[in-house]
Amino acid sequence: MELVAALAKIPFTLTLVTALIIAAIWTKTHRAALPEADLRDYGYAPRHLWRLAWRRIFTSIFLTVGGWRLYASLLAAGLLVGVLEWNFGTWPAVVLFFAIHALTLVIEAVVIVAPLRYFQHPLGETLHGTHDVGPSAGYYGCFGGWLSMSGDSMTLIGIVALYLSLRVLFSLFFAAKDTGDLPADTAHLVAFALGLALGDVWPA
Repeated sequence: MELVAALAKIPFTLTLVTALIIAAIWTKTHRAALPEADLRDYGYAPRHLWRLAWRRIFTSIFLTVGGWRLYASLLAAGLLVGVLEWNFGTWPAVVLFFAIHALTLVIEAVVIVAPLRYFQHPLGETLHGTHDVGPSAGYYGCFGGWLSMSGDSMTLIGIVALYLSLRVLFSLFFAAKDTGDLPADTAHLVAFALGLALGDVWPA
């Protein structure tokens, strides 16, 4: 009964993890990499924002590239979304997860990629068409929201922000040859910052 009562406190987290598992079985990413065709059909790239392909903002949430990243996403979603929902309720978890996921993709396209393309930086065109999938923007946003709403985690906030910033710099260093994890690393930093900001103004 205690387990049932505990699980009843995190219905959104359980639903999210279940959806990720179902999507993984459907795409067979629980045992192999996501097929390129599925990445193209369901993934999101900044160019899709300007084409008003809004569905991709949400279809991209429930897929991962597969392999160990699937299991890392399941663990991170369970922990980072779960801790926010456990401590502050289902409604904040749902709103922050989906709102920050969508806002992150919009900010990447408008604030980062568009200026790079305007100034004809080669990285801008590459990022413009690079597809990405996964729930990581949402769960990093929830993590930032939880830390901000908790109100006494400045050291941990600093450590996480430094780590995410270093990941972006590391990816930029290798971006001349391959964008690699740059889109995802950038999204994580943006989402975490949005989580901190929205958590700070969330009604008590």
